Amino acid sequence: SVCEGGELFTWGENIHGQLGVGSQTTLIPKPQLVERLKGIPLAQIAAGGAHSTTVSLSGAVYSWGKNSFGQLGLGDMKDRDCPTYVGALEHWKTVFISCGADHTAVLSKEGLVCTFGAGGSGQLGHNSTRNELLPRVVAELWGARVSHIACGRQYTLVYVPSLDKFYFFGSGDEGQLEDERKPNQLIPLPINSPVNTGKSWQGNDHYRCIQSNPICYNFNFVNVFMYFTQNSYLNGIATLEDKEVDAWISNSKCRESIKKNIRRIFSSEACINGSFLDKRDKHFKTSKEFSGIDMSEVERFYEKISKNQTAYQEV
Repeated sequence: SVCEGGELFTWGENIHGQLGVGSQTTLIPKPQLVERLKGIPLAQIAAGGAHSTTVSLSGAVYSWGKNSFGQLGLGDMKDRDCPTYVGALEHWKTVFISCGADHTAVLSKEGLVCTFGAGGSGQLGHNSTRNELLPRVVAELWGARVSHIACGRQYTLVYVPSLDKFYFFGSGDEGQLEDERKPNQLIPLPINSPVNTGKSWQGNDHYRCIQSNPICYNFNFVNVFMYFTQNSYLNGIATLEDKEVDAWISNSKCRESIKKNIRRIFSSEACINGSFLDKRDKHFKTSKEFSGIDMSEVERFYEKISKNQTAYQEV
């Protein structure tokens, strides 16, 4: 769970270090702060079977937990008990990430998809059943400009708005009897979209098997559809907005509600960092050498806020 202040708390089973708290204790019943991510403005978190991932507002991806199939994207198969930076995605401009049981899918701002981890059911979409230890672009989707991705247990779904189509790869047949199983789908193939087509989604085999799959955690098809039609790029942490700053300045008195908002943002490193990211996509180049913070924006803010001394003092 990510708090408004940007702190990430985790709890539950931790055999593979999937809670990211620096240990592999069997069970952690109470929420614990993930110290390694302190100060990083998180945009989204995703949990798989026994691995976890997060992406920051500047597109930096961190992963931790079970890694026996390469699902952490770090080029090896060693578990991690702390969030570890996925260097292979440094210039990917990641905006969204999703985890299956043992695989991971990542979406870039340009609508490209890359996958890594377990590939035994074709869930990586690379026309093979090989595992991938590093992120690899799904070539069949090149140029399709995907807008949403979602991983099930051993499958991946993506949505291409320009074609109004869902693409499916992997296996949606977990829990079915051996002789009822369909062959794994190794490349992305379209399935009928329920949007504006007038067709009933219940009549589609893929939809049926996804919806009836008892082990397919996170999604039955209705949930997937709702998930795809809503805005999935959530900025859950508190960050500065120009309108808000204007309201602070225009109030001659620094009301308690304004003080509360100021404290909420300026008592958190993550919220401060998230508030002053370079707006012109430069923040996606964030690395050890480049902070992604626009210092001219910081100066502009302080010039602006100094017009109201009470608010300035509170900041």
